Amino acid sequence: MSKVGIVTDSTSCIPAELIQKYDIRTIPVAMVIDGKSYPDNELSNEDFWKMFYAARQPVTTQAASQSDFAAVFKNLAESTDSIICILVSKALSATQEAAVQASKIVREESPNLNIEIIDSKTATGALGFIVLEAARAAEEGKTLAEVAQVARDMIPRVKFLVGMDTLKYLIRIGRAPKTALIGDMLQVKPIIGMVSGTGLVENLGRARGKRKAKEKMAEMMKDYVDTGKPVHLMVHYTDGIAAGEELRDLVTSGINCAELHLTPYTPVMAAACGPVVAISFYSE
Repeated sequence: MSKVGIVTDSTSCIPAELIQKYDIRTIPVAMVIDGKSYPDNELSNEDFWKMFYAARQPVTTQAASQSDFAAVFKNLAESTDSIICILVSKALSATQEAAVQASKIVREESPNLNIEIIDSKTATGALGFIVLEAARAAEEGKTLAEVAQVARDMIPRVKFLVGMDTLKYLIRIGRAPKTALIGDMLQVKPIIGMVSGTGLVENLGRARGKRKAKEKMAEMMKDYVDTGKPVHLMVHYTDGIAAGEELRDLVTSGINCAELHLTPYTPVMAAACGPVVAISFYSE
């Protein structure tokens, strides 16, 4: 029997070499820039940020398409009868519903095809780590039920923290009050994330200035991992890799890293909030 097929969406921020290594099928979420839709994988990180800063209207996002999921499911059905699809929190996106509808259509044509869709209740590299562990289990030849259990066991373990540079983009799309500009003027940097397993983004703290925000994120990470055990870590950056490198150096100090990746924050995830740095992690 062929191994279980692994599907996710582009918010997972998985490094390209690992997507290729484990044959992870990644469905692009999309963004709308000045009235035109762009799949998440169509623009380079550099091109996206040029367009983001030049946009005449607020950049918005779109869920992954039902047709994209259907095409991938049909393709995988040629080589396997088992697919697991692990997606961004359904509280944040309609992507999961698109996958559910696509799976119903494909299973009518291929009734022996088993498709399991899992709500990760998270996003970014936290989602990516769930997907990677599922892909590694599939690579070992585990069954659909076993791979799905690996994914579900990972959900409460993975966390991510995001240090925001400004609230002006959230204010522009109505997701933060205009009074939040006072914090911008005082160089207060909000820290948000997903750490409680609710599937919702949480306000976790703030710091004065970019450096202090990174330092606080490095300290906060220790509240959610066992630093006596190896830590799996992804560090994400947006419009400049140097900020990611600085955060990486801070968070890895004194930590035994079992796995470390420095990856761009997917443009779709950054479309609403502007430039950020972020960390996704879990301990063994």
